[in-house]
This record gives sequence, structure tokens and C-alpha cells, in this order.
Amino acid sequence: MKQIILFVLGICAGIYFLLAGMYAMWDLPKADSLQSFRYRAATQVFDCNDEPFAKLFEQNRVPVPIGEMSRYLPLAVVANEDTRFASHLGIDPIGIMRSLVRNIRAGEIVEGGSTITQQLAREMFLTQERTMTRKLKEALLALVLEQKFTKEEIMEAYLNQVYFGEGAYGVEAASQAYFRKKARDLTLAESALIAGLARGPRLFSPYRDMDAARQRRAVVLAEMREVGFINEGEEWAANQEEIPIFEGKKREVEASYFLDYIAQKLVEKYGEERVYQGGLKVYTTLDLAMQKEAESVLKEREGAVLILDVTNGAVRAMVGGRSYGDSQRNRVIEEVRQPGSAFKPIVYAAALMQGMRTNSMVQDAQGDFNGYRPSNYNNVYLGPVTLKCALKNSSNVASVRLGKQVGMDAILDLAERLGITTLTEEDRHLATVLGGMSQGVNLMELTAAYTSFGNQGIYSAPIAIRKIVDEKNAVLEEGVLVQSAVLTPEVAYLMTDMLKEVLTTGTGTPANIGREAGGKTGTTDDYRTAWFIGYTPELVAGIFVGKDDRTPANISGTMVAGMWGQMMSRIYKNKPVTRFAVPDTVVTGVPVYYYNGKYAEWPDENTEYSAFIKGTEPKSDKEMRAEEEKQNKWWDPFRIFGF
Repeated sequence: MKQIILFVLGICAGIYFLLAGMYAMWDLPKADSLQSFRYRAATQVFDCNDEPFAKLFEQNRVPVPIGEMSRYLPLAVVANEDTRFASHLGIDPIGIMRSLVRNIRAGEIVEGGSTITQQLAREMFLTQERTMTRKLKEALLALVLEQKFTKEEIMEAYLNQVYFGEGAYGVEAASQAYFRKKARDLTLAESALIAGLARGPRLFSPYRDMDAARQRRAVVLAEMREVGFINEGEEWAANQEEIPIFEGKKREVEASYFLDYIAQKLVEKYGEERVYQGGLKVYTTLDLAMQKEAESVLKEREGAVLILDVTNGAVRAMVGGRSYGDSQRNRVIEEVRQPGSAFKPIVYAAALMQGMRTNSMVQDAQGDFNGYRPSNYNNVYLGPVTLKCALKNSSNVASVRLGKQVGMDAILDLAERLGITTLTEEDRHLATVLGGMSQGVNLMELTAAYTSFGNQGIYSAPIAIRKIVDEKNAVLEEGVLVQSAVLTPEVAYLMTDMLKEVLTTGTGTPANIGREAGGKTGTTDDYRTAWFIGYTPELVAGIFVGKDDRTPANISGTMVAGMWGQMMSRIYKNKPVTRFAVPDTVVTGVPVYYYNGKYAEWPDENTEYSAFIKGTEPKSDKEMRAEEEKQNKWWDPFRIFGF
């Protein structure tokens, strides 16, 4: 017996020195490069609540320390793959001889002789080719690894590296794929199943063959009992445990358009290898509850949906089409369309910035503007109306007259400062007032422009990433808000006051959700595209509906307003009611006759209630007489000289 042991040890020593002598002959990784195991790790993506919801990867892998794995995992792997793992030097001659005998008896290869260290060397540094040269390289690297690293480090690397099927690399991804839990929470039975998958991920996956998975688990449990890791009672109990099958395993990834959007930004800055293999952690602004509501609103219609935080531009939801599976084109960004009347608020804001008031009068009557003859969509004309009345009814002719008075330079300048980048010199004409542009706008930019109305004149550029952390938890960057004061707080609130009326008595009444909100409809010629951009004190949401081939979609802005209302009603369900902040310099609720802009002494169906900068509001007859009397008394010589 002693001679046999000495013979085996002699063989081991001979193999070791042979391989050591061959080390310099092959182009193998330097030993120093093995000081840090680098996995092709997936980038994890987190929502606004710091909860992970998706990964960006070429290989779906989330490395975790061995201390954050179930204690059963390494035991199951050792029992199944390499029972002498704790004692060998990287290669196991006894295991090789045993495998050789078993393979000869079976007449085929039924068992390999590779140790866990050899398998790690192959997975991390070599190809899967079946040649003697590759096997020798594998053995050599295994010896190098055993010299440089502890057994625990090698086991940790192996458990994070191996493919376990269903797109999962490493035990953490496998735990999520098969059991919807973290690796540290796996039971004995679950650990045995995952360990058994390494031999044949496709053969033993419970998603593909439940009986095979159950039988393979039983084999691993029996091996664990044989080497003394568990007792018969634990083996029996683990074999009784049900293996769950989760429905919807292959379902579409949540927020796919949003993921593409941030992935593009990440790749532009960090490169594909870092993003898809570097194990980054990306903390985003996405709100999954809002995302689900946004995804449900389009139904069978083609279009896009975007929800932003009105105070800072944070992207809360992004839907680039009705089905990511059918088309990966992100229509939130890539579709540039005529905005129709959804562009009009920019025109009216420019007018207010020039000193006009919500009760300033404009003529709603047909006219000719150097050959341009716009008409109202229903061919109804109200004659002289206030700006508030013209906007809530989306009067085309009145808006064109207002645009001519304000001037296209002022309108386009304001649009650009509100983030619209698709304007051209060819848009310097009155048709632009009605959204008739040479190119148009995209949903992201038009929705973001409305942030200035809901946030006291502060425009916020959309932001989707809050923070990026590398694989060592070092912060690479933090999101930076891009904001600018474009409107005064007073003008912003006057616009909100007018746009609230759109939802209460104007073209956007289906968007009325029973709480303060403002917005504007938009419908292009032949109903090719329909819009609604609306906002509350917290959120601004934009929706457009339109076919990709630009044929009529047979839907109006008022109908899209209804879609917006349904979505926002669900989002705001059971949430406290909030109100827009009113500047101290603004007075609200002033009754005005819409047909002459004067103070409504006797409010009736022709009355609207408007906001004004203090000192500019129309006065009642009583207030005007009091002021006249005050002025007259001031100039009364008898009063001045004391007579």
C-alpha cells in the first residue's frame, strides 16, 4: 500500500514539474494578471427607489462574495464536481484515473477528470476546444491558480463564473432565474439543483425537463450524503421539496425602451465592454409603477408616452411604442412630428412675456395673412375673445393673429430656450404657430418644454440617470440637473391658469382628473398625429398617437386627452390632492367676460375666471369709481391748500 501511495505521489510530482517546465513555452496569462478575478459582469439597473429591475449584459452575471452565498452551494459543488478539492494542488491524478476507468467500462465518456480549479482556468482563460494542447494548458493554469489564490477564492470565482443555463452566469443570476431569490437565501434542495446544472444546463433545467431536474438534484444530494456534508434525514427532506416553475419567465423585459435609452448614453461615455461586462450599477429616475401605467395606455395604437418630474425633468416613465417586441424604435426620441396645437402654449407664453394679459383681446375671425388663410377645425368663429378663451378653444385664426402680433422671432427664440432643437429658418412663418413646421418636434422635447409652466418658469432638461457606481462601489458620476429660468414665475402661473381651463371647459376636458392640472391638445391635418401634453404640480406627461407610415390615425387630440386622463387617474389614485403654487404677486379668480375682457359685474355663462399680475387685473365699476374719486381728491385745490 505504501508503495502505491509513493508511486502516485511520484506521478503527481512528475506531472507538476513537467508542466512547470512548459510554462514559458506557451502564450499564457501572466501570473500577475490573475491577482484580480475579472468577470464579464452584467450592469445592474435600479429604479428611483434603488430597487434593481433590469440588467445590461452580454452574459447575465452578478458576482457576489462567497460570504453572500448559501453555505450549501460550495458543498454541493464540491460533492458533485471535485470531492478532493480541499487537498489537491489544482489537478487530481486519482480523479483522472478513476474517470478513465469509468469511461473505459462505459465504452464512452461519462465522466470528466477536471478539478474545479481546472474548470475555472478553462472558463476564464481558454477556449472550449477538445485538444490535448488545451488540456495541458488547462492543467498548467490550474497549478498557477492554486499557487496564487486560496481555495476559498478559487471556489468564489468558480461559483461566479460557471454557466447554469437559462442565460444565467454565476450562482446569483442562476438563483434569480430559477428561484426568484438571492443566492444567500437558497435552501439545501435549491443549492443541489443549481450545482447539478453545471454538468448539463440544457439537460437538467426544470424549465425544459422537470423529471431530469429532479433526478439530477437527487444525485447531487446523494453525493453530498456520501462525503458526509449532510445526513440521510436532510437528504430525504430536500428530495421532497417542490421545484417551482415561474410563469412569464421569458416575458419582455420591463421598460425596454428606457433601457435602450440609457444604454446608448452609457456606451457613448464608457464603451460597450465596460457597460456590458464591467459590472456597473446604474441608478435611474424610473418609477416602475408609473412605467406600468404608461405601458398600458397605448393598447393597440402606435405612438409614445413620456412622464417627467415637472420640478427637475427626471424621467419617470418612457414608452417608445405599443410593443418593443414588434419594433425597437423609440418614438419618444426618434419620431419628429408636427405638434399641431400642442405648440400654441409657447406662442401664448411669448405674448404674456411681452406684457399682454390673459384678458387681452384677439380677433377670432377668418382672415388672409399674405396668402395664408388658416381656419378653425370646426369652422366656428367667436369674434373678439380673450387670450384665455382663444387658447382653451384652440382657435387657429386667433392664435395666428396673436403670433403675428408677437412676432415669429420672439416665438422661435422662446421655443429654443424651452429645449426645442428641431426648428429651422424655414419655420419663421405663421404656420408654425399651429405646429406646421418643416420638421416638427419629438415627444421628449415638447413634453420637457411644459416643465417651465408647471415649475414657476424653470425649464428642466430630461434626466434619466441619478448615479453610476463601478464594480468596486466607487461613484463614477452623479446626475446633474440642467435647468434655466426661462419664464418669470408670474408668466408661468398665468399660463397654468389658462391651461387649466383647457381641461375644465376646453378641448381637453377628457383629461380632467378631478385635481389641478393643465395641458393642451394637438391634432395635425388629416388626423395623422394627435397629441396631449398635460401636467400637475408634480408631473408632466406627454402622449402622441400616430401611425409609422404617416397615414391618418383617425384620432384627435381630445381623444388622446382621454388616454392621458385615464393614465393619470390611475397614477394619482389614493394620493393627496396638491395645488399649483401661486406667486404672491398674482391675483386669481377674477371674473372676466370673454367677449370683451372686462370685469364681469354680473357673472354668467360668458364669464371666465382668470389670473393676473397684481395691479393689471380689470376692475369692477365700484373699484374704478373709488379710484377716480381718489384721484379727483388728490387734485382738489381746496383739499391741498386746506380751504
